[in-house]
Amino acid sequence: MGINSFFQILVPKDKKFYPSFKQAAANLVDVSEVLIQLMKSDKWEERIKLIAKIKELEKKGDDITHAMFDMLNSSFITPFDREDIHDLISSMDDVVDYINGSAQRYLLYKPQTSPTEFLKLAELIY
Repeated sequence: MGINSFFQILVPKDKKFYPSFKQAAANLVDVSEVLIQLMKSDKWEERIKLIAKIKELEKKGDDITHAMFDMLNSSFITPFDREDIHDLISSMDDVVDYINGSAQRYLLYKPQTSPTEFLKLAELIY
């Protein structure tokens, strides 16, 4: 038995984290698309619906994040460093949280039109 064979035993065979990473990333893309729609919208009723959709996607992102933390805490061996997985999960969730916070402030201040800079920033996120 060579050293490579020995280390292959220690590498986890199941890739249970990767589908969750994809799910979290897809949710982040969905939230950023809705943010762009919000910045392009002219009708206040439509904006309210889009802000509610962002809040819904933020809750979905929190559920994904909590599930991944549970998975991380119950895994003995991870595909890469445990701290890196934690940082990646947290960073994706933070971006979704910041988008939701921005949408809630948008609702609070009720601008008549969106400045073009808002749209440019939303497109950068996307």
